[in-house]
Amino acid sequence: MLRRALLALFLVVVLAPVAVAGSTDTTRTDTVSALVVYGDDKLLEADEALTDERLSAMLDSLCTLDPAPADLIRDLRLFQRIRTMDIDAMVLLIDSLFELDTVPYALINEINLYASNMPTQASVDEAEVLAWSWSNLEPGGELYGAWNSTLPNAYGPELSAHDTLLLLKLTEGACGFHMPVPPVLTSRFGWRDGRPHNGVDLDLEVGDAVRSAFPGVVRFSGTYGGFGRLVVVRHYNGLETYYAHLHRLKVKSGDVVDAGTLLGLGGSSGHSTGSHLHFEVRFKGVPLDPSHLIAFQQGELLCDTLVLKRTRHSFAAYPKGTHFHTVEKGEHLYAIAERYGIPIETLCELNGITRRTRLRIGQRLMVGTPSRRSDLADLGAQR
Repeated sequence: MLRRALLALFLVVVLAPVAVAGSTDTTRTDTVSALVVYGDDKLLEADEALTDERLSAMLDSLCTLDPAPADLIRDLRLFQRIRTMDIDAMVLLIDSLFELDTVPYALINEINLYASNMPTQASVDEAEVLAWSWSNLEPGGELYGAWNSTLPNAYGPELSAHDTLLLLKLTEGACGFHMPVPPVLTSRFGWRDGRPHNGVDLDLEVGDAVRSAFPGVVRFSGTYGGFGRLVVVRHYNGLETYYAHLHRLKVKSGDVVDAGTLLGLGGSSGHSTGSHLHFEVRFKGVPLDPSHLIAFQQGELLCDTLVLKRTRHSFAAYPKGTHFHTVEKGEHLYAIAERYGIPIETLCELNGITRRTRLRIGQRLMVGTPSRRSDLADLGAQR
């Protein structure tokens, strides 16, 4: 008997006879992909980004209502949990949902849509690394199209609309990495004061040297809105880095730079409340959390290969080979750090949180990245 769970969870591949116009061969088969859904209801609006952060924000908001929508909150919390499950666990869950007296089809549809876009470890292992573009004039033309030296944010969502799973190599041979400024982090990536903070803030004094993180070509150098004096560098792997609030610019558009090349002097230009460097990492115009590729405590890369999984409105970015932990009831940061033999400061840094952050059941925490495996093993052996 065909399990209903499989119909609800996966992209079903249907092999059906297709009559080809002008042909007498009626036995030919074509492969058609179909996504099974149950009615039109879903837990979230169609234009809502299904990221962990957005789900958490929605749940926090719903819990403050009076009265709180208990059924919706329950279903959303369960939907959060499925992101931590493997395929077998999802199958068992969806089977149990079909056995309820009132089948939650909206929840099943959300799980179905999520599963259809869920990257597997096998797909990550099989994905090809995006080739470097070694052009010293306009690198990344095959990804971005026309070179734009007048607008920092020159790319819309259509540029990455057809991306799925990408691997980016961060260094190549002698082309390495250099911290833009000493790694003193003062503000992280994410929501701040009700607005997205698309980068991280690094402390500096006016006049301090600001250097390029990777080799590449300067695409933009000038003054732009709240960024103040800004330099944007296009790197040979397709990433772009932004260096904002500068006091002085030391490069111009078209300049070829290496990792560590002086780009400008730090300052507080634009919409800034004090001297600091606002540092962003973007791919095809989409902001990525810099702390998912850079360990800011140590001032070094977390990995040599970055996984980018396209979501509805963004990219989920994490180091290839990352180990995750799923938060269970009653767990806290100290116990999780103890379990994996890592300092709690490292655990907080990996996940962009603080010691006071309130954990959620089902939340996924990075507990190890490729560059720290030997460190984790050594620490674990000592315990």
